Amino acid sequence: MTTLQPIPPYTPEQLKELYPLNLVLEQVQVIFRHGERTPVSSRFQETGLPVYWPYCNAARHFRAAFQDKNGAWSHLPYERKLETYGQIGHPKSILGPGGEADSFCLAGELTDRGRETTLALGQRLRHLYVDQLGFLPKELNGLSDIYLRATPVPRAGESLHQVYTGLFPPSTISAAAGTPQIWIRNVADENLMPNETVCRRYRQLQNAFGLAAAQKWNDSEELKYVTSRIGKYVAGGVVKIDGTPRLSGILDTVASTHAHGPLTKLPSEFYDQELWKKAEAAIVEEWFLGYEKSLEVRRLGVGSLLGDVRDRMLEKSLYGQNGSKELPIKLALMGCHDTTVAGVLASLGAFNWRWPPYTSSIAIELFSSADKQQQGQPSILTSWLQKFGLKSTGIDPNLLKGWYVRLRYNDTPVQVRYCKAAGRHLEGNTQFCTLEAFKEVVDKISPQDWKTECQPLVGENKDVIPPVQIAE
Repeated sequence: MTTLQPIPPYTPEQLKELYPLNLVLEQVQVIFRHGERTPVSSRFQETGLPVYWPYCNAARHFRAAFQDKNGAWSHLPYERKLETYGQIGHPKSILGPGGEADSFCLAGELTDRGRETTLALGQRLRHLYVDQLGFLPKELNGLSDIYLRATPVPRAGESLHQVYTGLFPPSTISAAAGTPQIWIRNVADENLMPNETVCRRYRQLQNAFGLAAAQKWNDSEELKYVTSRIGKYVAGGVVKIDGTPRLSGILDTVASTHAHGPLTKLPSEFYDQELWKKAEAAIVEEWFLGYEKSLEVRRLGVGSLLGDVRDRMLEKSLYGQNGSKELPIKLALMGCHDTTVAGVLASLGAFNWRWPPYTSSIAIELFSSADKQQQGQPSILTSWLQKFGLKSTGIDPNLLKGWYVRLRYNDTPVQVRYCKAAGRHLEGNTQFCTLEAFKEVVDKISPQDWKTECQPLVGENKDVIPPVQIAE
């Protein structure tokens, strides 16, 4: 949950092993958690932790688009100031120890530190995919094969801006490239994060798994240890999964304070490594065990997102027939959240059961065999769907031969469990799934009609967790 410590850039020897000469990198889709932020809720003010944190210098550099009386568009630069309740009719300005009022953050806002780490993620992506591999151009002359998307949560979009800028600094983008397009969905259609707001059946399942976690962990030796360290700071003196505050909320504040400066620190016992280890094990099970145990959780949590990822791979691998001029995506950047990152990894059997730190990323890479002929491939998937009404499950597997998928989590390759069996991976390397096998596993967890499956169960069985497992 705290700050990511990136591994060093790959050495030439590591590159040769990670990117073998018999494979050609064709597409990269990066799903990443936003950078460091302030807590989403104010907690532990009795310890001296301030409500408002002075780490958001972006507040001094906002610009608003406006239209003048002639219909022309321009921008209004402005600074944001925060205020709160004061005496009647006289709001109170939020001021720092020195009387400053120019850099305070809202709850859950991306901080200066979060901007630094997401910029650094983009720079690492540039070093790998531009400088080392030559997969992306040094100067960007067009944007038609780049897909940028974020959830409607501001910190996710702002993190995407930082990652994109780190990958393609302004000096490397030609005037001919045009303006980047960033795709956003309404909450009703959002699948870039597990959507409890809209998907009520998913919320039912998560509540049930949360209740089970509370029953298992609340009286455990692990949480007794946590209580012995910080129980005096919580209501009732006992730390619980479902306590006040919830254990996940406690660790959220610990992570946020740990990532920032001395003005926003909790008492030292909150940073006990043993406390973190024990508490993390409990909340990771509360939030993500459902992905391990229930096919329905996978389908409703991240299945739709993985279906989109799959379809972009199919568009790339099936591109070419009928003279289609619509370029498939070469690079996708998707700004999202910890629950997305962990949900994707857990759904694919690749989760390490540690809470994803800020700026964690999954790079989903698509490769073709070096000797595979690219000409004469079937048309992009969207054309097939429109022309023949086919589903992705109806594609001839022979058309996917010679294509492979590999996941890197925080720059380290991970194993998709389903692809470990014989015939489902590149000969000699189980981390390279065949595209056919990757498609098979995503087909199992990608709903055909997400909104219909999201309808809640009602009546006596509304919280039943069905004992459904995906085939291993």
